[in-house]
Amino acid sequence: MSRPPYPPDYVKLPTAIARAPVHDGLIVTMARIMGLCWRHQQQRSPAYTPAEMAELVGRPRATLYRHLTQLVQLGWLEVDRLDGRLVLRPTIQIPGPPDAQPEPQARDDRPGPPANGNREELRQALRQAGIIGRPLRELLQQDLSAVDVRAWRLWTSAGEQAWLENPAGYVVTRLRNGDPPPQEFVDLARLTAEEIEQIQRAWIDCEQYRGWPSLDEGLAELAPVWLSTQAGRHYSLRSSGRAAQD
Repeated sequence: MSRPPYPPDYVKLPTAIARAPVHDGLIVTMARIMGLCWRHQQQRSPAYTPAEMAELVGRPRATLYRHLTQLVQLGWLEVDRLDGRLVLRPTIQIPGPPDAQPEPQARDDRPGPPANGNREELRQALRQAGIIGRPLRELLQQDLSAVDVRAWRLWTSAGEQAWLENPAGYVVTRLRNGDPPPQEFVDLARLTAEEIEQIQRAWIDCEQYRGWPSLDEGLAELAPVWLSTQAGRHYSLRSSGRAAQD
Protein backbone atom coordinates (compact mmCIF):
# COMPACT_ATOMS: atom_id res chain seq x y z
CA MET A 1 0.00 0.00 0.00
CA SER A 2 2.71 2.48 -1.00
CA ARG A 3 0.32 4.78 -2.88
CA PRO A 4 -2.15 6.87 -0.86
CA PRO A 5 -5.37 4.84 -0.57
CA TYR A 6 -7.62 7.92 -0.40
CA PRO A 7 -7.97 10.85 -2.82
CA PRO A 8 -5.98 13.99 -1.97
CA ASP A 9 -8.92 16.41 -1.85
CA TYR A 10 -12.38 14.96 -1.17
CA VAL A 11 -14.56 11.85 -1.43
CA LYS A 12 -17.59 11.81 -3.72
CA LEU A 13 -20.69 10.59 -1.89
CA PRO A 14 -24.12 10.25 -3.53
CA THR A 15 -26.91 12.21 -1.84
CA ALA A 16 -28.94 9.01 -1.54
CA ILE A 17 -26.27 7.68 0.83
CA ALA A 18 -25.58 10.91 2.69
CA ARG A 19 -29.29 11.33 3.55
CA ALA A 20 -30.20 7.67 3.99
CA PRO A 21 -32.22 6.85 7.16
CA VAL A 22 -29.56 4.52 8.56
CA HIS A 23 -27.03 4.74 11.40
CA ASP A 24 -24.41 7.45 10.84
CA GLY A 25 -21.62 4.95 11.41
CA LEU A 26 -22.80 2.94 8.41
CA ILE A 27 -22.77 6.05 6.22
CA VAL A 28 -19.21 6.87 7.36
CA THR A 29 -18.09 3.34 6.52
CA MET A 30 -19.64 3.62 3.05
CA ALA A 31 -18.03 7.03 2.51
CA ARG A 32 -14.62 5.59 3.35
CA ILE A 33 -15.21 2.68 0.99
CA MET A 34 -16.13 5.14 -1.76
CA GLY A 35 -12.86 6.92 -1.07
CA LEU A 36 -10.92 3.70 -1.55
CA CYS A 37 -12.45 3.34 -5.02
CA TRP A 38 -11.17 6.62 -6.43
CA ARG A 39 -8.30 5.13 -8.46
CA HIS A 40 -10.74 2.88 -10.32
CA GLN A 41 -13.33 5.49 -11.36
CA GLN A 42 -15.50 4.64 -8.33
CA GLN A 43 -16.14 1.16 -9.78
CA ARG A 44 -14.18 -0.88 -7.24
CA SER A 45 -11.62 -0.78 -4.49
CA PRO A 46 -8.16 -2.31 -4.81
CA ALA A 47 -7.87 -5.85 -3.45
CA TYR A 48 -7.03 -5.72 0.26
CA THR A 49 -6.78 -8.39 2.91
CA PRO A 50 -9.52 -8.21 5.56
CA ALA A 51 -6.98 -6.84 8.05
CA GLU A 52 -5.86 -4.12 5.61
CA MET A 53 -9.45 -3.22 4.76
CA ALA A 54 -10.41 -2.97 8.43
CA GLU A 55 -7.44 -0.68 9.11
CA LEU A 56 -8.17 1.58 6.13
CA VAL A 57 -11.88 1.87 6.92
CA GLY A 58 -11.12 2.39 10.60
CA ARG A 59 -13.32 -0.39 11.92
CA PRO A 60 -12.63 -3.53 13.96
CA ARG A 61 -12.85 -6.52 11.68
CA ALA A 62 -16.10 -7.76 13.26
CA THR A 63 -17.68 -4.32 12.75
CA LEU A 64 -16.38 -4.17 9.19
CA TYR A 65 -17.97 -7.53 8.34
CA ARG A 66 -21.26 -6.44 9.94
CA HIS A 67 -21.27 -3.18 8.00
CA LEU A 68 -20.40 -4.94 4.73
CA THR A 69 -23.34 -7.29 5.22
CA GLN A 70 -25.67 -4.37 5.87
CA LEU A 71 -24.35 -2.40 2.88
CA VAL A 72 -24.91 -5.39 0.59
CA GLN A 73 -28.45 -5.77 1.95
CA LEU A 74 -29.10 -2.08 1.27
CA GLY A 75 -28.00 -2.57 -2.34
CA TRP A 76 -25.13 -0.11 -1.99
CA LEU A 77 -22.27 -2.54 -2.36
CA GLU A 78 -21.08 -5.84 -3.79
CA VAL A 79 -18.24 -7.79 -2.19
CA ASP A 80 -15.92 -10.05 -4.18
CA ARG A 81 -13.22 -12.28 -2.75
CA LEU A 82 -10.07 -12.87 -4.77
CA ASP A 83 -7.25 -15.01 -3.41
CA GLY A 84 -8.16 -14.21 0.20
CA ARG A 85 -8.55 -10.48 -0.48
CA LEU A 86 -11.64 -8.29 -0.57
CA VAL A 87 -12.70 -6.18 -3.55
CA LEU A 88 -15.59 -3.81 -2.83
CA ARG A 89 -17.82 -2.53 -5.65
CA PRO A 90 -20.21 0.38 -5.02
CA THR A 91 -23.47 -0.22 -6.86
CA ILE A 92 -24.85 3.32 -6.50
CA GLN A 93 -23.93 5.53 -9.43
CA ILE A 94 -22.19 8.86 -8.82
CA PRO A 95 -23.63 11.48 -11.20
CA GLY A 96 -21.15 13.62 -13.07
CA PRO A 97 -21.52 17.33 -13.81
CA PRO A 98 -24.45 18.15 -16.12
CA ASP A 99 -22.22 19.15 -19.04
CA ALA A 100 -20.38 15.80 -18.77
CA GLN A 101 -23.48 13.75 -19.45
CA PRO A 102 -23.58 12.35 -23.00
CA GLU A 103 -26.56 13.02 -25.18
CA PRO A 104 -28.90 10.00 -25.10
CA GLN A 105 -29.12 8.12 -28.37
CA ALA A 106 -32.45 7.83 -30.09
CA ARG A 107 -34.06 4.43 -29.69
CA ASP A 108 -33.50 3.64 -33.38
CA ASP A 109 -29.86 4.74 -33.43
CA ARG A 110 -27.50 1.79 -33.66
CA PRO A 111 -23.71 1.96 -33.57
CA GLY A 112 -22.01 0.95 -36.77
CA PRO A 113 -19.65 -1.95 -37.24
CA PRO A 114 -16.03 -1.59 -36.11
CA ALA A 115 -13.43 -0.21 -38.47
CA ASN A 116 -11.75 -2.74 -40.72
CA GLY A 117 -8.52 -2.51 -38.74
CA ASN A 118 -10.28 -3.68 -35.58
CA ARG A 119 -12.70 -6.17 -37.13
CA GLU A 120 -10.29 -9.09 -37.30
CA GLU A 121 -9.13 -8.51 -33.72
CA LEU A 122 -12.77 -8.46 -32.60
CA ARG A 123 -13.52 -11.64 -34.57
CA GLN A 124 -10.60 -13.42 -32.93
CA ALA A 125 -11.65 -12.27 -29.43
CA LEU A 126 -15.23 -13.46 -30.01
CA ARG A 127 -14.08 -16.87 -31.24
CA GLN A 128 -11.73 -17.24 -28.27
CA ALA A 129 -14.78 -16.62 -26.08
CA GLY A 130 -16.51 -19.56 -27.77
CA ILE A 131 -18.90 -17.36 -29.80
CA ILE A 132 -19.65 -18.69 -33.27
CA GLY A 133 -22.40 -18.73 -35.88
CA ARG A 134 -25.22 -16.21 -35.82
CA PRO A 135 -24.19 -14.50 -32.52
CA LEU A 136 -20.69 -14.00 -33.95
CA ARG A 137 -22.01 -12.39 -37.13
CA GLU A 138 -24.41 -10.22 -35.13
CA LEU A 139 -21.78 -8.97 -32.68
CA LEU A 140 -19.34 -8.19 -35.49
CA GLN A 141 -21.83 -5.56 -36.67
CA GLN A 142 -21.77 -3.76 -33.32
CA ASP A 143 -19.30 -1.17 -32.11
CA LEU A 144 -17.60 -3.51 -29.66
CA SER A 145 -14.15 -3.47 -28.16
CA ALA A 146 -12.04 -6.62 -28.40
CA VAL A 147 -10.69 -5.72 -24.96
CA ASP A 148 -14.20 -5.84 -23.48
CA VAL A 149 -14.80 -9.22 -25.12
CA ARG A 150 -11.58 -10.60 -23.67
CA ALA A 151 -12.42 -9.08 -20.28
CA TRP A 152 -15.83 -10.78 -20.13
CA ARG A 153 -14.24 -14.08 -21.23
CA LEU A 154 -11.66 -13.76 -18.44
CA TRP A 155 -14.42 -12.93 -15.94
CA THR A 156 -16.35 -16.08 -16.84
CA SER A 157 -13.20 -18.18 -16.37
CA ALA A 158 -12.66 -16.98 -12.77
CA GLY A 159 -13.23 -19.65 -10.15
CA GLU A 160 -16.11 -17.75 -8.55
CA GLN A 161 -18.07 -18.06 -11.81
CA ALA A 162 -17.94 -21.87 -11.83
CA TRP A 163 -21.75 -21.82 -11.60
CA LEU A 164 -21.99 -20.67 -15.22
CA GLU A 165 -23.29 -23.50 -17.41
CA ASN A 166 -22.92 -21.56 -20.68
CA PRO A 167 -20.10 -18.99 -20.40
CA ALA A 168 -20.19 -18.10 -24.09
CA GLY A 169 -23.94 -17.43 -23.92
CA TYR A 170 -23.41 -15.26 -20.85
CA VAL A 171 -20.76 -13.21 -22.68
CA VAL A 172 -23.11 -12.77 -25.66
CA THR A 173 -25.86 -11.47 -23.37
CA ARG A 174 -23.53 -9.02 -21.65
CA LEU A 175 -22.21 -7.71 -24.98
CA ARG A 176 -25.70 -7.34 -26.44
CA ASN A 177 -26.75 -5.36 -23.37
CA GLY A 178 -23.69 -3.13 -23.58
CA ASP A 179 -22.67 -4.00 -20.01
CA PRO A 180 -19.11 -2.90 -19.14
CA PRO A 181 -16.88 -5.64 -17.68
CA PRO A 182 -15.44 -5.21 -14.15
CA GLN A 183 -12.49 -2.86 -14.41
CA GLU A 184 -9.88 -5.28 -13.06
CA PHE A 185 -10.70 -7.75 -15.83
CA VAL A 186 -10.45 -4.96 -18.41
CA ASP A 187 -7.02 -4.14 -17.00
CA LEU A 188 -6.10 -7.83 -17.16
CA ALA A 189 -7.28 -8.08 -20.77
CA ARG A 190 -5.00 -5.19 -21.71
CA LEU A 191 -1.82 -6.82 -20.42
CA THR A 192 0.82 -7.77 -22.96
CA ALA A 193 2.06 -11.33 -23.38
CA GLU A 194 5.29 -10.32 -21.64
CA GLU A 195 3.39 -8.97 -18.63
CA ILE A 196 1.30 -12.15 -18.37
CA GLU A 197 4.53 -14.16 -18.50
CA GLN A 198 5.92 -12.11 -15.61
CA ILE A 199 2.87 -12.97 -13.52
CA GLN A 200 3.11 -16.64 -14.47
CA ARG A 201 6.76 -16.82 -13.44
CA ALA A 202 5.97 -15.10 -10.15
CA TRP A 203 3.22 -17.62 -9.49
CA ILE A 204 5.48 -20.56 -10.37
CA ASP A 205 7.87 -19.20 -7.71
CA CYS A 206 4.98 -19.12 -5.18
CA GLU A 207 5.18 -15.33 -4.83
CA GLN A 208 1.46 -15.11 -4.07
CA TYR A 209 2.36 -16.02 -0.47
CA ARG A 210 4.89 -13.17 -0.26
CA GLY A 211 2.98 -10.31 -1.85
CA TRP A 212 4.33 -10.80 -5.41
CA PRO A 213 7.72 -9.11 -4.68
CA SER A 214 9.12 -9.38 -8.23
CA LEU A 215 6.16 -7.54 -9.80
CA ASP A 216 5.59 -3.80 -9.98
CA GLU A 217 2.60 -2.43 -8.12
CA GLY A 218 0.23 -2.55 -11.07
CA LEU A 219 1.01 -6.15 -11.95
CA ALA A 220 0.98 -7.20 -8.29
CA GLU A 221 -2.56 -5.84 -8.03
CA LEU A 222 -3.68 -7.78 -11.10
CA ALA A 223 -1.85 -11.01 -10.23
CA PRO A 224 -4.64 -12.33 -7.92
CA VAL A 225 -7.17 -11.54 -10.64
CA TRP A 226 -5.12 -13.51 -13.17
CA LEU A 227 -4.77 -16.37 -10.68
CA SER A 228 -8.55 -16.52 -10.26
CA THR A 229 -8.91 -17.21 -14.00
CA GLN A 230 -6.56 -20.19 -13.95
CA ALA A 231 -8.81 -22.74 -12.22
CA GLY A 232 -8.01 -26.19 -13.49
CA ARG A 233 -4.78 -25.06 -15.15
CA HIS A 234 -2.53 -24.62 -12.12
CA TYR A 235 -0.84 -27.99 -12.27
CA SER A 236 -0.01 -27.80 -15.96
CA LEU A 237 1.29 -24.24 -15.64
CA ARG A 238 3.51 -25.04 -12.69
CA SER A 239 4.77 -28.25 -14.26
CA SER A 240 5.71 -26.55 -17.50
CA GLY A 241 7.34 -23.71 -15.59
CA ARG A 242 9.44 -26.02 -13.47
CA ALA A 243 10.49 -27.99 -16.54
CA ALA A 244 11.61 -24.79 -18.23
CA GLN A 245 13.77 -23.92 -15.22
CA ASP A 246 15.35 -27.38 -14.89
